[in-house]
Amino acid sequence: MALIRPGLSVERPAPTAAADGSGPSRAAQAYAEVPPPVGVALRAMRLEALLGDPHDPANPYGQPALWAAGRGSLPEPPADLPAVTVPRPGGARPAADQLARILRPVFRRDLALGHAWGIRPLLDASDPAAALLGPAALIAATGGVLRTVTRIVDGLSRHEPGVGQWRPVLAATFADLLACESLTAVALRSVPWTQGAAGGACGLVSGDAVGPMLDGSSGLVAAVGYVVPQLVGELLDDLELVLNECGFRADSPERRTLAKLAGDRAQAQVDWTAAAAWQARVVRGLAGLTDPARHGEHPELRALFRLADTSPVDVGTGQADCHGAVAATLTGATARLAGDGDSATAALARVGRRLVTEQRALRVACGPTASHDPADPVARALADRQALLLLAASVLGVREAAAEGWVRFLGGPDWALLALSRITDRLGAPRPGAAPDPQAAVWAELAERSGHGVDCDVYATQLLW
Repeated sequence: MALIRPGLSVERPAPTAAADGSGPSRAAQAYAEVPPPVGVALRAMRLEALLGDPHDPANPYGQPALWAAGRGSLPEPPADLPAVTVPRPGGARPAADQLARILRPVFRRDLALGHAWGIRPLLDASDPAAALLGPAALIAATGGVLRTVTRIVDGLSRHEPGVGQWRPVLAATFADLLACESLTAVALRSVPWTQGAAGGACGLVSGDAVGPMLDGSSGLVAAVGYVVPQLVGELLDDLELVLNECGFRADSPERRTLAKLAGDRAQAQVDWTAAAAWQARVVRGLAGLTDPARHGEHPELRALFRLADTSPVDVGTGQADCHGAVAATLTGATARLAGDGDSATAALARVGRRLVTEQRALRVACGPTASHDPADPVARALADRQALLLLAASVLGVREAAAEGWVRFLGGPDWALLALSRITDRLGAPRPGAAPDPQAAVWAELAERSGHGVDCDVYATQLLW
């Protein structure tokens, strides 16, 4: 990937707890800027505590032990590990997006460990969330590497000015990770809350191992399965380059962690091979883009973007159109930006309009005479554009919902402007004129988080280690 050149600050009112007590408490609000239900926060914190200090050589779940064990001999989970992946008999597992938050500590610790402990049991149970947790784990593990590299660059650049050239690269990596997590979180929120809900919408994909699919959200699931491994693979290459240029040899702990993550991708089914299988499913869904009924927003489905909501999204009769509703948000959210805010927000609106034009052109290109054969390179190119445009729509939808909820950084325009500008570049479309450079603000947020034990996720989660 070519390295391209890489806010709003408001006070957030305290979220209100749900009537049943499942909403965020003060403890949950301290746990993350976008707080989960208190039970989710407690289970995630307990899991992180059980995993222990990642740098302790005596810790069987620490990085040194995991390097030594390799992928073939992962440690068994602790005996008192909470049952976070398998629902109680007759009960329901947490909502899929909250399940991802519970499992993030192990995802962040090690991709292979997260797959073995958190994802494989759900795949065996044909749980509809399983297909999306692989990309979620890859994002979390890459965020851990990004925090490490950010601390290195931030520290070295205070004494070696030349190292500062990597700040824009890391800011852009942060924006891309937030974009990937936005799409993944929206797709997770479209998953039925209880296993087997929605009239049997869940079914295993016949003939491959990429996991369960949902009739109503198959386009979103396929887009996540394709675009997240593709983009994160590029970001891992960028992080390796930064470490190498900062003088870290292949046998350094930082490079070894990065190499293990890259090597674990095939086992976790988030490598190039898995991405190609998902791309074929995106190709087969292109015919539906020309249906005018799928070009409008569904007000009831805007809850998909409200990551601060602690209640599961009731997709109801709109389930069959989650994919179309997310795609339509690109137009709707862009239109709602008009005349709203500062120069960065105005620039975001201009980039959004450029991407809306690209979306319209894609629908024309996917007309009745277009090929929808995954073996056709033209069809694969159209699928690539569709996945990137869904990524852009998720960024705008999540940013808009966060702004409505007064979420400080996520509701600001800077990260979204940087992410959408990079999507525009990947589409080969020209950027729409001069715009303020958001890289400095995004870097400042990233450096602040990395220096104060806050995760690189959309929720701004506090870390124990």
